[in-house]
Amino acid sequence: MVRTEIIVPASTSNLGASFDACGLALAIYLRVRVEPREEGFEIIASGEGSHEVPPDESNLIARVARFVAERRGVRLPGARLFVENEIPLARGLGSSSAAIIAGISVFETLAGEHMADEEFFSYALHFEGHGDNLAPSRLGGLAVACVIERNGAATLATVKRRWPDEVKVVVAIPDLELETARMRAALPERVSMHDAVFNLQRAALLQAAIAEGRFDLIGEALGDRLHQPYRAPIAPALAGVLKLNDERGKIRGLLGTAISGAGSTMIAFALENETEIGRIMQERIQAHGVRARVLAPAIDNEGRRFL
Repeated sequence: MVRTEIIVPASTSNLGASFDACGLALAIYLRVRVEPREEGFEIIASGEGSHEVPPDESNLIARVARFVAERRGVRLPGARLFVENEIPLARGLGSSSAAIIAGISVFETLAGEHMADEEFFSYALHFEGHGDNLAPSRLGGLAVACVIERNGAATLATVKRRWPDEVKVVVAIPDLELETARMRAALPERVSMHDAVFNLQRAALLQAAIAEGRFDLIGEALGDRLHQPYRAPIAPALAGVLKLNDERGKIRGLLGTAISGAGSTMIAFALENETEIGRIMQERIQAHGVRARVLAPAIDNEGRRFL
């Protein structure tokens, strides 16, 4: 019996000013081992959130695979999916996007097909309306994702670049779930031209700083006026970590901090001293009565892959 393992990395998105436009793949993984069978999906889950996900056809991975098969007119056989998950759920690390990427990959495995990125992302966007988590989980590295609509259908234009080895990341994961819908609802419908230009400048600055090795500018590039000022008050523990941006000159190696996705995870970028930076982030969060764990994952520059 043929078995295939699919590996999909977690992702951090927004990266401060690059709201809904940019994400970075992290070496925290969703692994799915596919064991084909005649009919039906059975999910055997372990790891993060394993007790929260359904074990049958209603599982997101299975639903995505079935959706793609229906759209393409393919009769898909069943499968037993052994799902091992390291990505915390509802913490701003792209767990849903990773599951969507895995679901399309399960379809490709069972149907014996391989889709080009444009087609792949058109299916993914049916389940996730923006691509800043989808793109890095599929492609790896630092991925810019632009939603393009043609003839009533949407897909992504994506550009990936390798993340520089010199810049490390530290994530502090609070014991606090924040629903993306709630965090989206906190955002204003309109913003000033001044704030829009502020973010455009810094989103462009991030890409230029990475391309030219100007890592000293990353902290400024994380500045944001479109989403973090509205989201941080919902969870004061996050605001304390964001304030480290005003203190980065006093903390060795720290380049800057941001909310990962819609939160609650916070991410820091650093050239060194990751352990101490993680400790400070953890203390800032725990000062508000919220427990947090700290990781310093590598960057995944490869993206989704099959074994």
